Amino acid sequence: MIRDIGVTVITDYEIWKNNPEKVFGVTAAWAEQNPQTHIAVVKALIRAAKWLDESPQNRIEACRILSRPEYVGADFKVIANSMTGTWQYTADDTRPMPDFNVFFRYFATYPYYSDAVWYLTQMRRWGQIGEAKADEWYKQTAADVYKPDIYRAAAKELIEEGYLESSDIPETDGYRPATNEFIDGVAYDGREPNAYLHKLAIGLKD
Repeated sequence: MIRDIGVTVITDYEIWKNNPEKVFGVTAAWAEQNPQTHIAVVKALIRAAKWLDESPQNRIEACRILSRPEYVGADFKVIANSMTGTWQYTADDTRPMPDFNVFFRYFATYPYYSDAVWYLTQMRRWGQIGEAKADEWYKQTAADVYKPDIYRAAAKELIEEGYLESSDIPETDGYRPATNEFIDGVAYDGREPNAYLHKLAIGLKD
């Protein structure tokens, strides 16, 4: 029975603007055994993300594809609510939110170490990491998992093939600039995870 009693209180975009979401991950063994396939899959993901952000018509086509039963199988209108620049909070409250779903803009596909570090700080904050860690531990753990070298290899081939511009790839050491675009307004710099933890009013700090 559909009761129509659920509502959206807030979106993740409003909690952390342009937050990272979703992941393509493989095991280290698979990556070692399939280096060219790894790069090819990342190339496909980058091209798909760029296509999704290139035009509203592409988003609509993606909604049509996703609505098929062999994929998500949800109603086209439901998928389109978020995919085409709006978000429906309640049955009678739909608002513009053009950046709710971003796939390529703002270097959205790039594997920034600082994104991994933020998630690790939250795991420490709430006790999933059982003891305090030095800043270098956060940085090394992020580097063990996030592989911008694979991404850059894939992007380099796409540039050579004419599918990307060099400006589509960020100039970065792997860390985003510090930001305070969170719901709590607390500034975060991925290079200083422990300093960030100490700014937070709630949760583990040491």
